[in-house]
Amino acid sequence: MPSRRARAWSLLTPAHWIVWTVVLFVLTIGLGLAAKAVIGLRFVGLDAAVNRVNSPLLDSAALVLDRLDHPVVVAIVLVVVFVVLLFAVGWRRALGVCVATGAGWLTTLVVKTVVAQPRPTTDGLTHLLHISPATLSYPSGHVVFAAALVTGLAMAFRGVPRAIVIVVGALFVLAVGWSRLYVGVHYGTDVIGGILNGVAGALLIAGLWNLVTRRLDRRPVQASQPEYAVPR
Repeated sequence: MPSRRARAWSLLTPAHWIVWTVVLFVLTIGLGLAAKAVIGLRFVGLDAAVNRVNSPLLDSAALVLDRLDHPVVVAIVLVVVFVVLLFAVGWRRALGVCVATGAGWLTTLVVKTVVAQPRPTTDGLTHLLHISPATLSYPSGHVVFAAALVTGLAMAFRGVPRAIVIVVGALFVLAVGWSRLYVGVHYGTDVIGGILNGVAGALLIAGLWNLVTRRLDRRPVQASQPEYAVPR
C-alpha cells in the first residue's frame, strides 16, 4: 500500500489512465482529421447562429474569456489555483494539479500541428468582435485549457467535492466553448475536440506525475531529515 507521503503527491487518476489517454487522443485527432475532410462534420454556420444572439453583456463575457489562453493569464490562473488548493489538499497535490493542467494544455500544440485545420471565415457573422487570428483552428486552445483545468481539479478531490468540481467545471467549459463560437473563431467540432484534448492531456500528465512522484516513496527516509519522515 502506498505510504501517506506517496498519497500526498498522487493525483486520483483512473486505474487504466494509459488506455483512457490513448483512446481520448485517438478520438481527438480522428475527429479533427474527419472534420477537415468532411465539411459537414465541422458544424459550419453554428458560430454565426450563436453570434446572432448578442448583447453588450455577452460581448464583455466573450471578450473576457477570449484572454483565457494567453500565457500570462494562464500563469495567473495556475498561481491562484495553487494557492487555493494549498489549503485544501496540500502543496504537493496542488503542484500536481497545476503541472497536469499547464502541460496538458500544451498538448494541443501537437494536435493542432497534426490536424492543421484553418480557421473559419467571418462570412455570415452579423456581430464581428475581432479578426480571426492566423493560427490553426482545431482544437480550441481555450477549451483545451478549461477542460484540462477541470480535469486536474477533479483528480485532486474525491467524493462530494469532486462532484461539485465536475458540475461547476462542466458549466465553465461550456461557457468557454460558447465564447469561442460567439466570437466566430472556431467551428463546433473545435469545441468538442478541445474537450477531448483537454481531458486527454491532463490525464496523460497526471499519470506521468504519479509515476515520477511514486519514486519519492521508494527513497529511504534519513533520520537527519525528520521533515520527510512518515507520521505515525
